[in-house]
Amino acid sequence: MSKAYKVTKRTVMFDKQNPKTVYSVSPVNYGTLTTDDVANQIAAESSATPGDVKNVLDRYAYYVKENLKKGYQIQLLGFGYLSLRFITSGTAKTEKEATAKLIQSLVPSFIPSFKIVNGKRIYDLMPDKITLVKWNGTIPEDSTVTPGGSDTTDPGSDPGSGSDNTDPGSGSGSGSDTGSGSSGSGGSTGGGSDTGGEDYYE
Repeated sequence: MSKAYKVTKRTVMFDKQNPKTVYSVSPVNYGTLTTDDVANQIAAESSATPGDVKNVLDRYAYYVKENLKKGYQIQLLGFGYLSLRFITSGTAKTEKEATAKLIQSLVPSFIPSFKIVNGKRIYDLMPDKITLVKWNGTIPEDSTVTPGGSDTTDPGSDPGSGSDNTDPGSGSGSGSDTGSGSSGSGGSTGGGSDTGGEDYYE
């Protein structure tokens, strides 16, 4: 299995009179698989029909949302934990003033499940081995998905790719996030290879 990356260019405005061009790498997704696509994959390896699988997945999604509304954190088997967190407008000077009025909105929060091995996080969602390859416009054979595959996304057109003018001093943010836990990213780094790729072990 492989994960593609592409080179992106950014213009960093540390000094507005002397902008600096830098280069980085960003991930490329090979497309988007729908629930129907996944249902077809599961059905191909079981006695259930795609419709049967889709019905189960639909009910699962329904009860995940219903139980979130009831105030529960949901453990997604093999993935992590889903809950609701608050986006707040700030803090209060007294305990009495700390009410629901501080809450601007509720947003879903996902915390991937992991285990600690030799002091390092090993995420359950990460494959045991993955190859990093530079995106060349084609999907590798070992990453081709069948059946289904109703991909309508241009893999090379990730939002945020290409040129980006960034002013480090012009950051903006809305409110403060007081949600518990962290979303946690794989934090994976590794150099890809333009020719054959490089194996990366999580």
